[in-house]
Amino acid sequence: MLIFDFELYNQEYKYEVTYKDYYKVEVISEKNNEKYIIDISNRGEDYLNEIYDKNGKLKNPITGFVNPLSGMYPVDFDSNGVCELLAYQKIAGRYNADSLGYVLNTLKWQSNRFVLDNQNVTIFGTEV
Repeated sequence: MLIFDFELYNQEYKYEVTYKDYYKVEVISEKNNEKYIIDISNRGEDYLNEIYDKNGKLKNPITGFVNPLSGMYPVDFDSNGVCELLAYQKIAGRYNADSLGYVLNTLKWQSNRFVLDNQNVTIFGTEV
């Protein structure tokens, strides 16, 4: 019996990643219709100058992507002795090495399958 099918997960959890004016990247989760905004204004000047004009407007439309499932960990978030699954998917910009953050999905066992319980987007910190 297959408890978790990663291929089905990758089919069900789809995202749109779109660069926006003023150093923002919009990530939309199609699974739960949630929108997240990542501020990339702290990226290097060379990086930003390739994408934006001096006024912060996009030079050309750019889309990114979210990688398929790249990590999954059992975590007992509510300390009830039952583990949920924490799924990691990397958010990439113009290419895979252009990492913008991660989508973290918490999956809970319900009605003989894992369902989305919580979703977060995490970003990388920068030096102060």
